[in-house]
Amino acid sequence: MSAFGRYILSAGLASLADFALVQSLLWLDVFHTPASFGAAVVLGALCGMNVNFWVSRHFVFAPDRRRTRDQMRSFFVVSLSTLLVRLVVAYALVAILTLPLFAFLAVLPIEAAPMRLAHVGAMGLVTFYSFFAHKHISFSGGVTRWIRTQLKAVR
Repeated sequence: MSAFGRYILSAGLASLADFALVQSLLWLDVFHTPASFGAAVVLGALCGMNVNFWVSRHFVFAPDRRRTRDQMRSFFVVSLSTLLVRLVVAYALVAILTLPLFAFLAVLPIEAAPMRLAHVGAMGLVTFYSFFAHKHISFSGGVTRWIRTQLKAVR
């Protein structure tokens, strides 16, 4: 199986943990405001990051000879950038899904349908960015090495 295929499995497991946490939190009314929705997405992402790091480190990418702590730091930085992209996408999707065109979502038998769908959509849309960022940064020498490589390419 290719590295991308293994990553999809790893990210799928991480997404399952993320999804389960966020969707569970969205059953609580306190997470139905814009700020608390963001907090739920962040908590889910942190849970997913942890799962994805350990599975990716052992089954997806080749070791890059750095200590676990250093790999984890790089992974966390990349994952934070992924989280920022996901938050922007999720809020944009909530804005779109609450337009009158999507009023039919209000009759669905689930609470906070636009937020739930936005969360799932954002998770899916950032998968490719996440794979390439982790492949070329997290498990290829880290953020510092990547920056140095980019600077050399510019010169």
